[in-house]
Amino acid sequence: MSTQLKKHFYQQVSPSLPNDWEVEEGLEPLIELEKWQQDAVLALVHVVWPVSNSLCFSYIQYAATNIGKLGATNLNEWVRQLLDHYEREGLGGARAFMSDVDENFFRRIAGEAGTDLSEVRGRLLPFIRGVSSLSLDISVSETAWTDSAVIYLPKNINYFLSPSQNQSYYTFLACCQWGYLLLGTLTTDVDSSHFPADSKQAIGGSGRYPVEEFFALFPDPQLAINIFHLYEFSRVVRMLNRELPGLMRRITPLLSDLLDRLAGQGMSISAFYSHMSNLVSETESLHSRPEEGEEESREGDRHANLARVVEIYESFSTNSSSEDWCQFNHLTGIVQFNKVREQAERRRAEEKTSIIQQIANFLEHQLDATENTKEENDVDVSAEAADGSRIVISLLKNTEENRGQISHKIRLNNEEFELPPEISDLVNRITTDLGKVPEGYLQAAAGIAGRAKQTGGGGGTEVSTLKTLSEATLYDEWDYRRQGYRKNWCALIEKEITPVRSQFVNKTLIRYRGMILRLRRQFEMLRTRHRFIRRRRYGDDIDFDALVEAVGDRLAGLTPSDRLFIRLQRDERDIAVMFLVDMSNSTEGWVGKAIKESLVLLCDVLEVVGDKYGIYGFSGMRRSRCELFKIKEMEERYGELVQQRICAISPREYTRMAPPIRHLTNMLVKTEAKVKLLITISDGKPEDYDDYRGEYAIEDTRQALIETRGKGVIPFCITVDQEAHSYLSHMFGKGNYIYVDGVDKLPARMPEIYRLLTH
Repeated sequence: MSTQLKKHFYQQVSPSLPNDWEVEEGLEPLIELEKWQQDAVLALVHVVWPVSNSLCFSYIQYAATNIGKLGATNLNEWVRQLLDHYEREGLGGARAFMSDVDENFFRRIAGEAGTDLSEVRGRLLPFIRGVSSLSLDISVSETAWTDSAVIYLPKNINYFLSPSQNQSYYTFLACCQWGYLLLGTLTTDVDSSHFPADSKQAIGGSGRYPVEEFFALFPDPQLAINIFHLYEFSRVVRMLNRELPGLMRRITPLLSDLLDRLAGQGMSISAFYSHMSNLVSETESLHSRPEEGEEESREGDRHANLARVVEIYESFSTNSSSEDWCQFNHLTGIVQFNKVREQAERRRAEEKTSIIQQIANFLEHQLDATENTKEENDVDVSAEAADGSRIVISLLKNTEENRGQISHKIRLNNEEFELPPEISDLVNRITTDLGKVPEGYLQAAAGIAGRAKQTGGGGGTEVSTLKTLSEATLYDEWDYRRQGYRKNWCALIEKEITPVRSQFVNKTLIRYRGMILRLRRQFEMLRTRHRFIRRRRYGDDIDFDALVEAVGDRLAGLTPSDRLFIRLQRDERDIAVMFLVDMSNSTEGWVGKAIKESLVLLCDVLEVVGDKYGIYGFSGMRRSRCELFKIKEMEERYGELVQQRICAISPREYTRMAPPIRHLTNMLVKTEAKVKLLITISDGKPEDYDDYRGEYAIEDTRQALIETRGKGVIPFCITVDQEAHSYLSHMFGKGNYIYVDGVDKLPARMPEIYRLLTH
């Protein structure tokens, strides 16, 4: 190994010096290269090394292999793209990018590889949210479509050589999906008056039916949907010409070019090609905003296009092929009414739960003891409490509009109260969707408030819950199905745990006294950490490796290094840790006892080492009652009161783990410490009463742990089980969890695990 080569490398990475043997192994691929190639590769080490040491050595390996192709000119851009891949996909993705320079780099800079969605999503997402005023998200699918909450787009578009043209087409596809929502294309029902004449008798009367029933009347339902989509696409393009003329000026020639290429490939749908060609020609003359009154009617134009399907279905069915329609769908996306309906049902269920809870909470604070008569012409909803009293409420529109948003009042026992903006906004959304807020929602809210009135605040469950909700901390919940958060979805309540006087702590200390003495000696050694730092300008002893290298450099005519000493570094511990203890009903019996014994031993030895630590238990039922029990606060002194709280730990309800993880993470972020740990002690996977289980619960917990790492806190899990389940690795990440295959082993293992984590 060339001394000069190593010296050049060390100059790039100083002062963060790796092991010498690791450097020699990492630089081996450079030995056979020419001097200019070695210099070119090493010149960019200082860019990659601070990001990841492992990535840097991989970079040297692949750069040495491909420097002949890349040359010094392209190497900078290659490294820039390499770091982009590392940030998005991690070390594995970065190595995959480096493994094929021709496919992943040269074709891409030549425009032949197209444009990935990941490259444009960061700019496209705020754009589409801005123009639509909707909280839409963007995700990947084979073709473009939307379920009204998420816009799905292809992973890669390679229709054009220019990356900017592919990016423009991504924007166009996203705007088309917004257009379908805005113009009502994806409305999931249809009036029976638009059904074919010969089918009206068969359906059994007039009214509104699922739109799928309309298309099912045709011999080929998918062809009918494609024809409808074609005309709706035309309507969306006309709308985009009015609303986004700048975008459409860029898109129109691209659409024309795509049609010409399809025609050259022998497109067989003549009616389709004729229609699209006319649309493009029309588009070229529509780059100015329309006169007043030219806007399309959402419902009327949609119904007109449904009627067109009936009229021209036969002409399309005789001269079309599935391949041509597949090409059309790739260019413009597809419509999926079933996905829109599923999303609407989920949203309505969420909004129903939310408005009942929020109105009940509001009523609880506004209840009057007297009952007045209802005012004439108002539709009231009432609920009777068990004591015979009644709560009478009615929902009223406010006559004044605030910034275009209709606000609402609620009449409670003949007295009017203005609803808070967040409740009024929810009322507006439900009214837009369903036409009005169903009376059943108000009745349910009044019923909850009625039960609260009956208890009079004297410790009843309902009123206790409502009062506590107003003091709760709200947290988002990750919904992996739509790749987005449910905002303010979970209410976390910090609660005091009633201390219990018991001999449990003393018995535990006596039972494990031998182990405690051994653990105390081990933890006393952790108070400070001693380590030797090599290649220092001054220190406690001579670094003989550095001295030999300096003598060699001097004999070779090179300037020797003056870093010839070893220094003993004494590092003071600066660690803060939160222990999150599972108090669900699954910890009943020996598991709960073992957890409490483990906490007694941990507290004893942590007092020796002096680390800052807090202990909290968690349980709860449903998203509105996630409970966090304070056992020991971070700055609280460990003593008799904390011991009594440990004795009071007992199994309660369910295991909704993500809200307490998010809460304790925020507490750790505010704590001053170099190392911050969040250690979860549990015996099972997350689940709750309200269908919070399975993949949904695991993905929400995993997302909470990703947020934890992103805030500089290290999460770790200790679980009691016979084997390690795959979901643990998925949630916590490889190496960030350990399972103890017997409750009797837990007290001995937990202090040892903590010592290894913080050594």
